[in-house]
Amino acid sequence: MKNVWDEHYERPKSKLAFPDENLVRLLSRIQPKNKNALDFGCGSGRHSYLLQNEGYFVTGCDNSKTTIDLLNEGNSPIRFLHTPDADLPFSPNEFGLILSWGVFHYNKREEAKKLLSSLYESLDAGGYLLGSIRADGDTHLGLTQGKMNLSDLSGGYAETYSLEDLKSFLSIFSKTSIGYSERTPLGKLEERICHWFFLAEK
Repeated sequence: MKNVWDEHYERPKSKLAFPDENLVRLLSRIQPKNKNALDFGCGSGRHSYLLQNEGYFVTGCDNSKTTIDLLNEGNSPIRFLHTPDADLPFSPNEFGLILSWGVFHYNKREEAKKLLSSLYESLDAGGYLLGSIRADGDTHLGLTQGKMNLSDLSGGYAETYSLEDLKSFLSIFSKTSIGYSERTPLGKLEERICHWFFLAEK
């Protein structure tokens, strides 16, 4: 059965090609010894390819079977996996780097915590989680009791996080650094797209 993300990735405009500039900056700050990397919620694969170009051995996963099937049609050494639920198929300490860019906030808070806990177990000692999450103040998603009011994600679920929410969410990590970004969509100066981005070390 297709979910809102399967339908999303069937649209050509959803196939983003360029990495997020904040992620590029974060990657330049770290040098994990374990070069196995996971792109959790890889979407169109844009950050999986970035990690590969940075010298990592990359696994990408997503709960959208549509995008994983499309990615696996390419001739790439990246391992792309369909992960439909919180039961993730990864071993303890498997990855030196895990990326979760714009993923956690599309889950209910308790489900997001389960996913984070599972990813934490798969992260090697001294490894890093790099991520972004929607911040309070965001109006672009048009949230009403968790439901999004966007044409291409209509009916999908999302939450926003305060700074204290995020600090609590990441509290299992030994070190965390947090940044913030805010922008407007082109031609919609009254809207706000707000994200926290973070680097967390196990």
